[in-house]
Amino acid sequence: MKHVELSVQAKERVGVVTFAYPPENRLHPDLIRDFLQVLDEAEKLDEVGALVITSQDAKFFSTGLDLPWLMEHQGDPREVREYLLSVNRLYRRCTLYPKPTVAALNGHTFAAGLFWAAHLDFRFMRQDRGWVCLPEVDINIPLLPGMIAICQATMTPQGFRRLYYTGERLTGPQAVEAGFVDGVFSLEKLVPHCVQFAAALARKRTKTYAEMKRRIREPIARILEHEDPKMFESTLAIAAEGAK
Repeated sequence: MKHVELSVQAKERVGVVTFAYPPENRLHPDLIRDFLQVLDEAEKLDEVGALVITSQDAKFFSTGLDLPWLMEHQGDPREVREYLLSVNRLYRRCTLYPKPTVAALNGHTFAAGLFWAAHLDFRFMRQDRGWVCLPEVDINIPLLPGMIAICQATMTPQGFRRLYYTGERLTGPQAVEAGFVDGVFSLEKLVPHCVQFAAALARKRTKTYAEMKRRIREPIARILEHEDPKMFESTLAIAAEGAK
């Protein structure tokens, strides 16, 4: 795959998924396509019991939607809608993925990139650099129901309120306090810790783990599939009005 690579650490039964879409790992359609294909591949591998997901870029995990792509295609509502549906397919696939997933947030994690990370099971972050941020309040894009639901499921109420209304950038330690990440490490120790953490999860029985995940995430998956698309048009209209 051009933008996504899977390497298997056989002893730990952990697959490390590394992705890159310069300059900021925006969710371009090609990146989404490649990532979904790698998830399908990893699901079929018995030697992969859990996944660690990280960026090749030590500065950016993901800054979210590919806004330049959206601007380029804004004259084609059908194309824009299909793109937004593909983003939600990515979220839905991650949130119900049958094997454990651990995110190594080695750089800035903004907007749709934050939601992407939230749909993974565990998140660890770089301690010294990088922020998490929901800038939508400042760029006039109200959050969709699925975005709200996953944030409420993965953060403290106070932490989500802070990100949701202020657009403030939180450091790794602040993101731990908000409940969004499970720990912070130096850049050198981040991925090794995530692999070690994922290796313990890989020993769980996959069928049981998948069913436990489904029972808490299926309501969110339904929102992504059925509720969000109803609000695409009105949300984009608010964003367009705010850009004037």
